Amino acid sequence: HRGTGRDADENEDRLNPMNKKLKYFVVVLSWLLMWTSATAETGKEIETESMRSVISRQLDAFASGDSFTAYAQASPLIQAMFPNHEIFMAMVRNGYGALIGPTKVDFLGVEETADGPIFGVKVYARDGSLWLAAYQMVRGESDGWRINGCRLVRYAGQPI
Repeated sequence: HRGTGRDADENEDRLNPMNKKLKYFVVVLSWLLMWTSATAETGKEIETESMRSVISRQLDAFASGDSFTAYAQASPLIQAMFPNHEIFMAMVRNGYGALIGPTKVDFLGVEETADGPIFGVKVYARDGSLWLAAYQMVRGESDGWRINGCRLVRYAGQPI
């Protein structure tokens, strides 16, 4: 009975469960790929928000004179360079005055670099000057993101 219609129907019936499994697998795989992509985006958003929160916490602490909280946002490397909150705040007052009580800040987002993520913040200082603060962020061993340095640059065209 080889080659008859009946044999073809039996073969199709035997293959049909495989086709159904294959179709199911393709659908599930497609869903997983979309979910993974969406999860990766959500993960980036969570990381970005976490970094932003650390920077905001430090800026708020600078504004309110809370040197302990401001210092706690710094990475272990920065804390080793400035061994206590008073020395740290003296450095901030002397070199980063625009970060103390700005009238406004705009969080510009994260740029991945070879040295890790850099978070840009546009700072409107109390004296009316405009600055770009580029925060180098580093992930702590167990406590999330910390600030590993900040480069403060006056926007072009701003008076010195």
